Amino acid sequence: MTAAHAPAELPSAFDFRQRVRFDATAFRDGRPKTILFVVPPGSLAMNFGKLSAAGAELPWLGMAYVAAAARRAGHVVHVRDYEVERLGFDAVAADIRRLQPDLVATAAFINNVDRCLTLCQLVKSIAPRTRTVIGGPQATIFPHELDNATDVDFVLISESEISFCRLAAYSDDPAAYPEIAGVCWRGGDGPLVHNPRQPLIQDMDSIPLPALDLYRMGLYYPPVYIRGRRVANIVTSRGCPYECTFCEAKLTFGRTHRFHSEERVLEDLDFLHRTYGFDSFQFYDDIFTINRKRVVRLCDLLIARGRPYQWMCYTRTDLVDPDLLALMKEAGCYQISFGPESGDQDLLNAIKKKLTVEDNLRGIEATRRAGIVAVGTFMLGLPGESPAQTRKTVDFAIRSKLDYAIFGVTEPYPGTEMWQDCMSTGYFIDADDKHVNHLLPNFSKIWVPNGRTRDELEAAVRHAYRRFYLRPRVLWKWLLNFAHIPVGRSLRYLRAGLVYLVLDPTGTALQRIFAHFPLMRFPERKTEYRGRGYRW
Repeated sequence: MTAAHAPAELPSAFDFRQRVRFDATAFRDGRPKTILFVVPPGSLAMNFGKLSAAGAELPWLGMAYVAAAARRAGHVVHVRDYEVERLGFDAVAADIRRLQPDLVATAAFINNVDRCLTLCQLVKSIAPRTRTVIGGPQATIFPHELDNATDVDFVLISESEISFCRLAAYSDDPAAYPEIAGVCWRGGDGPLVHNPRQPLIQDMDSIPLPALDLYRMGLYYPPVYIRGRRVANIVTSRGCPYECTFCEAKLTFGRTHRFHSEERVLEDLDFLHRTYGFDSFQFYDDIFTINRKRVVRLCDLLIARGRPYQWMCYTRTDLVDPDLLALMKEAGCYQISFGPESGDQDLLNAIKKKLTVEDNLRGIEATRRAGIVAVGTFMLGLPGESPAQTRKTVDFAIRSKLDYAIFGVTEPYPGTEMWQDCMSTGYFIDADDKHVNHLLPNFSKIWVPNGRTRDELEAAVRHAYRRFYLRPRVLWKWLLNFAHIPVGRSLRYLRAGLVYLVLDPTGTALQRIFAHFPLMRFPERKTEYRGRGYRW
């Protein structure tokens, strides 16, 4: 692994034991700042590729939490999601001129780093005195990759409610920069200075509710198979203690798990229902049921107070049981998404999943017996995987009687243990219009495991989808689920299936047809901005 892809130092165990809480009164020094939080221009195609019709547009919860913290600390806060509004960098430029913000902040993920850099360059070309800030997972894992990005003034590491508020309070005082934990800062034209990490917040309830009122919530929508008239995504915990080699969560938070109290979760749900009319929720926790007692208490609370909400969650197959599932069902849970990843035990061992094939079968079967929809996600083309093992995974998905299955070509996340494994078990090829790295769409190369080809792997994914979904039982399940899904979402579901499974995997032959049906297409986004070094 090259130095450029070496992850930043992880937090120490001592950091996690400190009783840290968010206190807005501690960050009210200096004048109040005008802050613009930005989701850069983009598109569903950039995020989901050929299956964009089945994708989702959801508010960035991490940004919403930091925006809420900054507002509580006394700053004037604006949030603009140019992606969901179908706007380009010309709209960003107009807002910068209009607002004249003191700070412009965004979050870098693996697939939008170029857009974040373009944003910072644009800010500096219009308002050189405005400070630019990048946070998010990519900035946390690879802060040194931004050392020479001179349009970036500050980089935030890991969760940022405390570090961002302290930075906003002292952004006018360069002498204070070395004392702001969790911040990398630029002294003049040199590289970034990397301060120690800010200890993670233990008292999760001290963090304000995410500032979703600053978003245009009516523009967001969930994946096509999610039930409910209006659906919101929500996070009730942070971190994951497991060791899966492909996951970046431990690089961001270490192997920790912290959570909101049950009362706080119910408060968030009630606020979203009362304010926006949301009747369905996606719990986006990495492993929702990792603390069984907490889930039981939350379900008991939902039942006792008669909340009519329906919800889904993500967890592991070994962290559910019949009694818990029955309670979750009674409390409104209609769907659980698992990550079986593979149907081959050797591969599960290699990625340190700490699950057996039998664990996965039992968990899925128990979920279905409880009357809860079971979803499974799978990685085809894992390091060392043979074509026979790929077929074994598809066979498992069918044998397990999952209601929905999601298959993808394995894309190693830079900095993870799997990325290191991939360096010795595969090779990179140049990407083109035919071959796309969906994890790194701006990356010019894609990884291929030894003994395989990208064409063969992509064909295996299409074959897996066809084998799984073009069966009477699954098609019947689709039709039954449509009764719980709004018409527009159902039509997008049909479009994704027709394009990818039946008619034309490239989608080109159907674009003219779908252009005549507004519910089945998306407006084009304007993303044009050209400047030095970046073109989008």
